[in-house]
Amino acid sequence: MKKTLLALAIASISASAFAVDTSSQNSRNEDMFAFDPMHKDQFSVSGSVGVGGYYDTGSKAFYDDWATGLTLAVNYRNNRIVGYFETDLMLNYSTDPDAKAASSTDKHSGPATDVDKAWLGFDTGFGIASFGWENDTALDAIDGAGDNTYEFGASAGDASDAFNVVKFQGATNGFAYAVSYFETDDNHAKADKGVNGYVGIEQEIFNVYAGYETRDSDYDVYTVTGNVKLGELKLGANFWIEETDTKLLDKTNTGYYVSAGYEVSEDLTLAAGYAGNTEEIGKTDTDYSYVNVAAMYTLAKNMDMGIDVRQDLDAGGADEETYVFAAGYYYF
Repeated sequence: MKKTLLALAIASISASAFAVDTSSQNSRNEDMFAFDPMHKDQFSVSGSVGVGGYYDTGSKAFYDDWATGLTLAVNYRNNRIVGYFETDLMLNYSTDPDAKAASSTDKHSGPATDVDKAWLGFDTGFGIASFGWENDTALDAIDGAGDNTYEFGASAGDASDAFNVVKFQGATNGFAYAVSYFETDDNHAKADKGVNGYVGIEQEIFNVYAGYETRDSDYDVYTVTGNVKLGELKLGANFWIEETDTKLLDKTNTGYYVSAGYEVSEDLTLAAGYAGNTEEIGKTDTDYSYVNVAAMYTLAKNMDMGIDVRQDLDAGGADEETYVFAAGYYYF
């Protein structure tokens, strides 16, 4: 679940932690290890309030799945020491009786809070070296670079948010790079451990990245993503291969997603995408595909909304369903 505009906004909030500077720190920047006494100018608070949700023709239920609620983020910078904390307070409503029945055992059913990110890092001048109790992994930054739609884009199944994340991420002279170690659970003994990262080229009109992830459960991901801007038209593509090779499961998922977004005006963008993938389990191949169309509208400098409709074309033998997502967000 991506929630494109919200994800981009929160990502920019997080990125701003790298750029915040104060007058008291400017005089100390010659000493990269200088550390000022803690004061309020080193902190900034931002966030969003959102209302949104999903509907699909399979369950015929309305549900928000972490789309409706409040997100708060706190940035910290003291010379080259940077930090970030983000928490969500979400409604998680659903009209599906099965979801309501599961609310007592499923932490994602019903109102909930979640610490989404908590990390502390050091700005080396070439990138941020950080450790996070919970944070995005490196590959999460670029695995959906080819998606120009609002919600239903497709990309590699990387670890995304993880625990005990040790990461280095940066960019210089149009060259981007990142690597991270992570654990998929907050219980170290039970967690799947892994490493991922990417290298890329970032230019004014195009970006392209190559990424890789491996976990100790014999799971590997290879991905190439990118986009190009041609005036008001933006094109993008995601390609990926996921391999699971264990005694009980030999599975390969090869997929791609292509999309286009057109800026009709400063406030309105229309977009569409197509996803296709083939799942190979042993000697059995199953094909899946869908299309989605989206519209994104900026109501004001700090308010936007969007809608995305997905239609299955081939559901691998299951019933083809239609999915709808709509949401609006206010940022502060």
